[in-house]
Amino acid sequence: MPGLDEKATVHELLRKSEQRLAAARYLLEEGFYEDSANRAYYSMFFAATALLLTRGITIRTHRGLIATFGSEFIQTGFIDPEFGKALRIAEELREEVDYSILRVLLIEEVQAVINDAERFLEKTKEKIR
Repeated sequence: MPGLDEKATVHELLRKSEQRLAAARYLLEEGFYEDSANRAYYSMFFAATALLLTRGITIRTHRGLIATFGSEFIQTGFIDPEFGKALRIAEELREEVDYSILRVLLIEEVQAVINDAERFLEKTKEKIR
C-alpha cells in the first residue's frame, strides 16, 4: 500500500480481514451465500497477505499467495497444514461461485468456510504478535 510503512500496512490488512469476515457473517445471515463465501475467502486472503508481508514478501496473484503461504509457513512448520488447506478450499470455493452460474452453495458449506476464516484470522494475528 503506497505511503504506508510495513507495520501500518500489516495493521491495515488485518483490519480489512476483520471487515471482510464481518461482512461474510452478515451476508450469511441475509441469505447471500455466494457473496458470504467470497468475503470469507478475502478475509483469509488479507490475513495471509499481512503475514507474508511480515517477512517482506508481497504477492500478485491468488495462486501465488497460496503457493507462497505454503512454502513459507506450512512446509516450514510455522503454521499447521490445516490452515493451508483451509485457504486453498476457500479460494477454490470463491472461484467456483464467482465464475460458475451452476454452483449453488449450501448454508453448511458457507458456515464451514466462515469458521475456517475466523480460525485463520486468529492464527494469523497470533503469529504476527
